Amino acid sequence: MYICGLAEYLPARVVDNRYFSARTGREPEWFERRTGIRERRRAAPGENANTMAVDAVARLAETLPGGLPDIDLVIGCSYTPWDTIGTMAHVVQRRFELRAARALYISSACSSFINALELAAAYFESGRSSTALIVAVEHNSLYCSDDDDQSGHLWGDGAAAVLVSRESSGAEALEIVDVTTAGLGHLGQGPEGVFLTPKGEGLVMPHGRDVFQHACQGMEEAARELLDRHGIAAGDLRLLIAHQANRRILDRVAGQLGIAPERVATTVEELGNTGCASTAITLVRHRHLLRSGDLALMVAFGGGYSSGAALMRCG
Repeated sequence: MYICGLAEYLPARVVDNRYFSARTGREPEWFERRTGIRERRRAAPGENANTMAVDAVARLAETLPGGLPDIDLVIGCSYTPWDTIGTMAHVVQRRFELRAARALYISSACSSFINALELAAAYFESGRSSTALIVAVEHNSLYCSDDDDQSGHLWGDGAAAVLVSRESSGAEALEIVDVTTAGLGHLGQGPEGVFLTPKGEGLVMPHGRDVFQHACQGMEEAARELLDRHGIAAGDLRLLIAHQANRRILDRVAGQLGIAPERVATTVEELGNTGCASTAITLVRHRHLLRSGDLALMVAFGGGYSSGAALMRCG
């Protein structure tokens, strides 16, 4: 399975730490020390998960010779949907006239994009699909409260679109060597760690410490599972592309794996936590660093809890 194209969409509005300083009385530097985040993007009025999905796919189409190919599977990923019936997958299918495609929507919180890769691989292996379009989007600002002292400052909005094929499209394709995912709802606070209930209090994280501890553990274990399975040392990786929840988590996971800081791809400083879109957006922004034969590892942890990892080889 191969990634044959990828693109991002980010809203234009930038919200920096001075905004949250004015609301909380804390110094702007407090937020960066605690999370690594300096600023984040926020959707404009009229933007939502569906519009951002369409914008990301439109940008992807612009990067592909001849535009979008024949696509027979569309997977939308998000825990912050605009519509749970007219999902982003169906909106994308309609907008781009992907008439031969199955369209479905999944959510396993921040690991959803990696779950979508695994799902696409299963469709390919069964012979039910050969070319998939995966769109990962989060509209966190629709559901979070900026006055939430525990986690309101974490969230950013953004989207990424990725074209995945059973066959390679050429030397620029990224081979997905292997994918693994796990449901971890039995650990720690599980579904109570961070949640978003319809008609409830919005996106909240009442057990941030528990989320932090299990995120570090879950991502390390998912990474080691794939590395050990393929006999690869962590030092052989050109890039670690981890879920961008918190810089301290990134540093902890990289340290536990023995990966040098310069090989850790980051976007959390300027984009905040963009949920399941974060790993895909970070891949888009660091793809140019990968040369033929380079290995990269994508790893994520999601609320609920869940985890996932994908091992990739360039060229």
